[in-house]
Amino acid sequence: MDTVTRGRPRSTEADTAITRATLELLEEAGYSRLTMAGVAERAGVSTATLYRRVSSKEDLVVGALAALVPDRPAVDTGTLVGDLTETLGRAAETLSGSRGRLLLGVSGETLRHPLLGDAVRTRLAGPFRDNLAAMLRRAVTRGEIPLPADIDLAVSVILGPLHYRLLVSGEPLTAGLVDRLVPMLVRALEGEPT
Repeated sequence: MDTVTRGRPRSTEADTAITRATLELLEEAGYSRLTMAGVAERAGVSTATLYRRVSSKEDLVVGALAALVPDRPAVDTGTLVGDLTETLGRAAETLSGSRGRLLLGVSGETLRHPLLGDAVRTRLAGPFRDNLAAMLRRAVTRGEIPLPADIDLAVSVILGPLHYRLLVSGEPLTAGLVDRLVPMLVRALEGEPT
């Protein structure tokens, strides 16, 4: 049975304007001072239009942050070294520059705003962690590493150095860093770096 769509089709221009306005206001004012009404005004849309697209401030912000991450296929180079190099290179690229500063600012807000933290973990961090866990399982299947006793902890070991540099030391996330880091990670996972 055919279904009839009611109302006007959703405007991609409005979606783009909302995302841009959200990111701009996050950068200018931070999460705490960002409001749905402020985003609607900056985007040039009604609050009704905004609420038809998102149900909460957390969903709005996480959706806008997701737009900062390029939509790419999951990494599977056939080797753990290749997978780690490509994945961490992508992560370093995403976290560098203004995008990294914006993500850093929102990361700090997740401690004060549990609903934001839950949304970030579910929609952004969760899928990334799942991809890394799958990468480790493929490496185990290929015989490159033994099965980690705690795969979630192994994923944290992989991501920890980038987060430390981003959140604590302020050192740059460069391709050279990834090239030096990957052999250390492979050894930590009890594999043989090549």
